[in-house]
Amino acid sequence: MQNLRFLTKDQISYIEKNYKLPFYVYSESELQKNVEDFKNFPSAFWHTTRFAMKANSNMNILKIFKNFWLKIDASSEYEVYRAISAWFYWKDIQISGQELSEDLEKLLNTWVYFVATSLNQLESIGKIKPGSEIWVRINPWLGSGAFTAISTGWTTSSFGIWHEYIPQIKEIAKKYGLKITKIHLHIWSENTPESWVNTANIWLEFVKEFDEVKILNMWGWFKMAIMPYEKTVDLQAVWNAVKEKIQDFYKKTWRKLHLELEPWKYMVINACNVLCRVVDIVDTWEKWYTFVRTNSWMTEMPRVSMYGVQEPIFTINNSKNTKKYVVVWHCCESGDIITCKLYDQEVIEERELPELFIWDILVIEATWAYNTSMSMKNYNSYPEAGEIMIYKDWTIKEIRKREKLEEIWRNEIY
Repeated sequence: MQNLRFLTKDQISYIEKNYKLPFYVYSESELQKNVEDFKNFPSAFWHTTRFAMKANSNMNILKIFKNFWLKIDASSEYEVYRAISAWFYWKDIQISGQELSEDLEKLLNTWVYFVATSLNQLESIGKIKPGSEIWVRINPWLGSGAFTAISTGWTTSSFGIWHEYIPQIKEIAKKYGLKITKIHLHIWSENTPESWVNTANIWLEFVKEFDEVKILNMWGWFKMAIMPYEKTVDLQAVWNAVKEKIQDFYKKTWRKLHLELEPWKYMVINACNVLCRVVDIVDTWEKWYTFVRTNSWMTEMPRVSMYGVQEPIFTINNSKNTKKYVVVWHCCESGDIITCKLYDQEVIEERELPELFIWDILVIEATWAYNTSMSMKNYNSYPEAGEIMIYKDWTIKEIRKREKLEEIWRNEIY
């Protein structure tokens, strides 16, 4: 058996016998280990860690984050109510959505914090609750990434208020007496201390524009390696460098900035695996490809189909031989493959694996972030997969049941 990050052969055997695959399997211990890294950040003054719950919004997982004292970033009013149901306090939640809440007036009268991501949102909030405290997300014309679709701070991104509209932000705030106390910027950052310092320089220039800002939300890509060719970011090196910039800012302005971190991939991605089965093996003659069909994927792991990311694939059989395969999933969809070229889901790339046989179990690691919450559920009428948590005391508990077939059409009227 290959070396897995947290699953044992006995645990896999237990899950196989008691649950119908595919299933997501989470590790509380792996999750806590990553959360601890953010608790120990060397911030200049204070810092808060927010979990972007769009990455995974299972109630059981949210409750674990609550116990770790994390706060929440919600992308819709529906996520707000879900977080409240998971016992978060209103004051621990910020909402930074693309769409204004239908319950805007009601939510403005709670302790939920609003991040205005457009001039229209800022104006609407001002009309309903003049004189309130508000946070603002700015598109800084700064972003990087493997391709345009994943850049969140650039001319191609609709997220946030374009930085050249800062005079209009000030004008609306003055008109309604709004107090802007936090600047929220999202980028797709590199992993070096130097790149983060350059980014911090730009962020602090924006802070200077608003005298009452006391919180800086520095969101970016904190790289967690999942493939052998990748390297995990050195969080301590990055934030010691950023800490110096914030300390220098204090010396020049006498303003102590509270730092907010909003990680997603680093904190959660390696704390989940998907277990699935090989259901068929076909080929296009010896000189072309051997395809391994499984009973999972696009319905459980849409990030591969959307972005062309690569995931570790393991098997628990005892094959001594290896073979090159193209691993595909069960959906009747040409793009439903996992072994694609990095960041190019249109190009097949074979993966060398232990020789596989029909009914073998595959373990796909690093599947936490943006999969269950993003899943293309019920495509081809496949039921939604279940979720299991392995707790620190090794207890295995189902935290979301596998969907029953008839539940797929429960809301259809006929």
